[in-house]
Amino acid sequence: MKFETGATIFEEGSPANRFFLILTGRVKLSSEMADRNVIPIQTLGPGDDLGWSWLFPPYSMHFSARALTPTTTIFFYGTRLREQCEQDHELGYQLMKRIAEVATQSLQATQRRLIQYIDKNIPEQSFRT
Repeated sequence: MKFETGATIFEEGSPANRFFLILTGRVKLSSEMADRNVIPIQTLGPGDDLGWSWLFPPYSMHFSARALTPTTTIFFYGTRLREQCEQDHELGYQLMKRIAEVATQSLQATQRRLIQYIDKNIPEQSFRT
């Protein structure tokens, strides 16, 4: 699939039924806070996996993704991949290892961004009891 600069690849909360491998371009992952501020989480590029939520219930996207530059991806249906993983446990194991690494990197990036967001937007005295 090809995405032009600024194109939405998926939205936070949407069904997670697609999985992408980025071939060219750059993609920004972001999350919307309760106050409607959008926090950039991570920038992905060639060789990165995009959309790992297809593997874990409730199968909904945890972030939004937009193309920062023209982007080309290889696209897979997540539901079909899950079925294939059930049939071929070695494939499932190998995908689980790869997706676990991607998810861990994404969680670490999210933690860094949230700390920056809190430091920037919430006065220190708000944390005192």
